[in-house]
Amino acid sequence: MSQSLQPSGIPPAGRFALLAALFSSIGQTFFIGLFGADFRAEFGLSDAGLGALYSGATLVSGISMFWLGALADHLSLKRAVAGVVGLLAFGAWLVSSASSAWMLLPGLFLIRLCGQGLMGHLGVVAAGRYAVRRRGRALAMVSYGFILGEACFPPLVALALDQYDWRSVWLAASLAMVVVALPLLAWLARPLTGNPAADAEAGRTEAGAEPAPLLRRHRMLTHGAFLRVLLVVLVPPVLITAMFLHQGSIAERQGWTLLEVGRAFILFAAAQAAAAFLAGRLIDRFSARILLYFQLLPAALGVLSLGLLGSQMSLWTMFLGLGVTAGFNGVISAAIWVELFGTRQLGMIRGVYAALMVVSTALGPVVLGGLLDLGTSLMAIGMAVTAYALIVPALVVPAIYPHRNGS
Repeated sequence: MSQSLQPSGIPPAGRFALLAALFSSIGQTFFIGLFGADFRAEFGLSDAGLGALYSGATLVSGISMFWLGALADHLSLKRAVAGVVGLLAFGAWLVSSASSAWMLLPGLFLIRLCGQGLMGHLGVVAAGRYAVRRRGRALAMVSYGFILGEACFPPLVALALDQYDWRSVWLAASLAMVVVALPLLAWLARPLTGNPAADAEAGRTEAGAEPAPLLRRHRMLTHGAFLRVLLVVLVPPVLITAMFLHQGSIAERQGWTLLEVGRAFILFAAAQAAAAFLAGRLIDRFSARILLYFQLLPAALGVLSLGLLGSQMSLWTMFLGLGVTAGFNGVISAAIWVELFGTRQLGMIRGVYAALMVVSTALGPVVLGGLLDLGTSLMAIGMAVTAYALIVPALVVPAIYPHRNGS
């Protein structure tokens, strides 16, 4: 029996997934945002100018995932991760050596594409493809990697910036990708060859089960089951991005201080980690489809609490609810595609999903900002989110599996 089929312990694919997600940190918003003041001062950018530069790089990188996600289906994991880490290191070097805002743009594009996009993507694909029996637990490791990065890198970067200039920190990040991330991930990827999940799917097909059909990329945009799942799994990143971006305005309405909000983020991270842990085990025991019914409810109740509870209670309730839903969604949105379509085209399917997620998260803050500008009450917003969380999953989830072979 192969190592990835052993009944206990962390799946080898899970170890790769965790570190791939961890090393994706230098392309994540929380990491890049630590250098915002330095970028503005160095290149003479306003807040709006830096935001436009960053959003442009993010949107182009996200849309690129529509095509580049399929590379995980055609390259070996070892070759794919070597290419991604190499480009991520090059992007970090471009940032460190940028002499103008326009020179900063290609660096931001590469670290967003390879860090926020492809590195985590490879972790999810590896967990879905090579962890056959404990796929939920392996997929949960991706969430752990992201959370570990959010916990470890900000204090490390803050300490480094206290001693060195920002260019030196980015150069060190580039070197770390080459010296640490590349050999470690390549070593972890060595036993992850072939496609054991597809072999298992082929065995079921020989036994009489219907195989998952091969789909073209553009077909995903009209595939009924795919679109129905999106109505659920796209909501958490859109909602959480919007709520966090406008946290200042919400804090003013609720009477929260920045210190209190900062403490609440600790609860968010803890709830996210606990929910990811639980989701991995529930998916292994039941299925991702079952969890689709319920995963939006904690976030909905958290937002609804803004209009129902007092200042302090609503602060903790909102961050707890958002954290639980974020943790569940991180694992569910990875596992559901395997349940629906198998693993032969997992890279392509997740690439399309990632592209749509980036575009939708760019629109979410605009919608919430417009509602707040119009004077919409937090109670009304919470009621709308709660109604969506109760009604939409109940309508779309039962229709997902009967439409597995088409719309």
